[in-house]
Amino acid sequence: MKTHENKTFVLTGVSSGVGAATVDLLKSEGARIIGLDLKEPTSTVDRFVQCDLTHPDLIDEAVSRIDETVHGLVNIAGVPGSLPVDVVAKVNFLALRKLTEALLPRIADFGAVVNIASTAGQQWRTRVPTCKKVILAEGWDAGLAAFLDVGLDSVAAYDFSKELVILYSQLVSSRERHRGVRVNTVSPGAVQTPILKTFYETMGADLLDNLRNQAGGRDAKPSEIAGPVSLLLSPESLWVNGADLIADGGAEVLMNLEADAVPAKPLQF
Repeated sequence: MKTHENKTFVLTGVSSGVGAATVDLLKSEGARIIGLDLKEPTSTVDRFVQCDLTHPDLIDEAVSRIDETVHGLVNIAGVPGSLPVDVVAKVNFLALRKLTEALLPRIADFGAVVNIASTAGQQWRTRVPTCKKVILAEGWDAGLAAFLDVGLDSVAAYDFSKELVILYSQLVSSRERHRGVRVNTVSPGAVQTPILKTFYETMGADLLDNLRNQAGGRDAKPSEIAGPVSLLLSPESLWVNGADLIADGGAEVLMNLEADAVPAKPLQF
């Protein structure tokens, strides 16, 4: 039997990159996919619901069209720090929170939520009080106001949005735990997606070049992020809850140990 046979998953951001790769992998493992995105996907989802994640009313409308049993939610959609701060806040955090709040209670027993964060959010521990003000602000408008009140530029807002995703996911991980439902995050490093060039421009090519070397000389393929997502959706991850899985090929070692980190030899695969 395939890992996700007879399971239905809701995925955002299915039109390209990690989202498209995750659709392909989950489908190969027997899953049925309901895809949410602004653009029509090229990957073969079983059902597509067009949704603009910057508008809460449109998110509510999209959720209302999902009336079948759902076994998991994967929030993949995200935007880079080259866009306005309010758009970063809405897509990267507020929409993710809204979808999670709406679908988490409806997920079947022993299902899962996987939220895509980022290694850019690994400094969340240094900003917990600020993160909590946004996470605990009830409703879309209050959450947006609290986010904007932090006073970040777009690049810093991207990092902050991913910090929020990690901490928020921890917060809600216990809500449906009594039914075996889990909430975790995957934090990729740089990934070979259509917006990778933008990340190099906003985060700095020198930093990302060094991280790429530490990972073995290349950035991740989208399929290499889809794999950890599939794992966290599977029954084998029953005892993984409220966790953040870093998927960066080992690049984070450089951030933690700096000059003491030994660069990896070039990848042979």
